[in-house]
Amino acid sequence: MAKNIADGDIIWTQRKRNWCRTPFTFTTYTLTADELATQSGLLHQSFDAVKLFRIVDITISRTLLQRIFGLSTILIDAMDQSTGGKIVLKNIIDGFAVRKELQHAVDTARNVNRVSTREFMGTGDGYYGGPDGPDLDGDGYPDFPAR
Repeated sequence: MAKNIADGDIIWTQRKRNWCRTPFTFTTYTLTADELATQSGLLHQSFDAVKLFRIVDITISRTLLQRIFGLSTILIDAMDQSTGGKIVLKNIIDGFAVRKELQHAVDTARNVNRVSTREFMGTGDGYYGGPDGPDLDGDGYPDFPAR
């Protein structure tokens, strides 16, 4: 079923777990070489995918109960409008290994797509680097029109 929601060869896939590590949920996370896809719901299903080169930051958060059961929540910041810039992978088994695999896939996708990330300070949404916009290609001119 996971092959239907993500394009390409699957690097990692996992079902969201309940607090006691049982996979009785209807949310699946799938990582391929190009994208991170989520599928959730039984009757009302939703599908979402973010291109890996758009991922800016990966953070791990663990509550006490998650630590007891060996689970993690992976918080992902992405420059993606469809997700609102935030992706949350809840109750993941071996979150630190998944984060490492995800970061490696993100770095590879950036190299393949020749994308470099730049952190824009004080912009709020990360899309515009200054009053005239970011200079992503390094030519000295903003690549997006000012708002």
